[in-house]
Amino acid sequence: MSQYIYHRAADSVFGNDTRIKNFTVLAPCFQNTSDEGYHLQEKAQKLASTKLWQYSSASAGFAVFSNIIIGSYSDIIGRKFLFLCPMAGHLLRNAMTAVIIYWRLDLNYFFLATGMDGLLGGGWGFMLATMAYTADHTPPEQSRSLNIVILECVIGLSESLASTATGYFIQNTGFFYPSLTSAAVTLLDMVLVIFFLESPKHEDSDGKENSKSLLQGLRNITDIYFGGTVLKRAIFWLGLFAFFFASLCDSGGSNIDTLFFMNLPFCWSPEKMGVYDTISTVVRKTFGVAIVRVLQCCSSDAVMGILGSLSNAGGEMLFAFASTEWMLYLGFPGVAIIGFLPTPMARSVLSKQVPSNRQGAIFASLAVVQALCSVAAAVVYNNIYQMTVIYWRGAVYVSYAVTNGITAIIFIVMAILIRKQRESKTVQIHVN
Repeated sequence: MSQYIYHRAADSVFGNDTRIKNFTVLAPCFQNTSDEGYHLQEKAQKLASTKLWQYSSASAGFAVFSNIIIGSYSDIIGRKFLFLCPMAGHLLRNAMTAVIIYWRLDLNYFFLATGMDGLLGGGWGFMLATMAYTADHTPPEQSRSLNIVILECVIGLSESLASTATGYFIQNTGFFYPSLTSAAVTLLDMVLVIFFLESPKHEDSDGKENSKSLLQGLRNITDIYFGGTVLKRAIFWLGLFAFFFASLCDSGGSNIDTLFFMNLPFCWSPEKMGVYDTISTVVRKTFGVAIVRVLQCCSSDAVMGILGSLSNAGGEMLFAFASTEWMLYLGFPGVAIIGFLPTPMARSVLSKQVPSNRQGAIFASLAVVQALCSVAAAVVYNNIYQMTVIYWRGAVYVSYAVTNGITAIIFIVMAILIRKQRESKTVQIHVN
């Protein structure tokens, strides 16, 4: 969608300029700073950036509330419901996008498309569903950490391959048919979930099935962060903040990257962006998983979160000063090869702290945080990009690096508290 928004923004800004007529799919990319087209291009970037963060905010605003409900309630009625809600939202969004593109409707109609998606959970709801389902079927030791990492890697690889295919698709057919195809694939996914996904229900510690009360589901979330010992509450809150700052970078990156790649000095096409995204993701997710498997032998989840944050910060700094394509590849997937670790490690730490009948509640809280991050990141980072694009395009990536540094500090404190928690449990075992 971001590429189409930029294309429409450029079309609007350039108006009847004959140079825009040569770009039926792409937006123009002027490299001569004295050319009037270059300044119009800068204006188009700002307009597209504003639109993108507004759409993200509309979707995430609804998702904050919807994910609290569907996530906590899934512990009571099962996970199938949790999968189908965001899938239905995604289907509506893709179908509406196809309609907007086909009839070239006003861009404000995207508020309806993204709003409906967020109301049913959005991408955050789908991630919540997959994580809760994974936690249901893995033991709460190291295997859960690895499985959560593998799951995120599979999702990332799927998105990357889809991005590459979409790049070629857009290049050859325009924007309409990719949107229509995406809607059809989502519909197929829903059919598979309805007929083939098992949906177990959970029981309380006393062996009774959870009460089918939405209020009880919401209470399960608040009990996690406000109940238990001071030490356990501290771990939960630190994990939540670590996840928040890690998600800020993840949420704000894709739209900024699109604008960054499509303009000076790179001027990439959708096809080229898709190829880069695929190479970067495949290398990070395959070699990264292997590195994680080795690190598990000598490191805790929190320590891997620290290493991932520092790795990501290094990659962002390379992006900040990138002037050639090889610097982009050196940053991602090179230096940031394990930069994807902070979010799955925060998820793993928090998931291990709660029993099986609270997995939906814990992942619901994380989905809400992720949705809030999308709003915050869209506002903060897109505005940083707008204010600095004329002077230094890469300045926004410095802010990403700083955010990753904060994440690393939080993980350090969390690692200390988790060690203290384990020592306390060991002492209790010896006393008993």
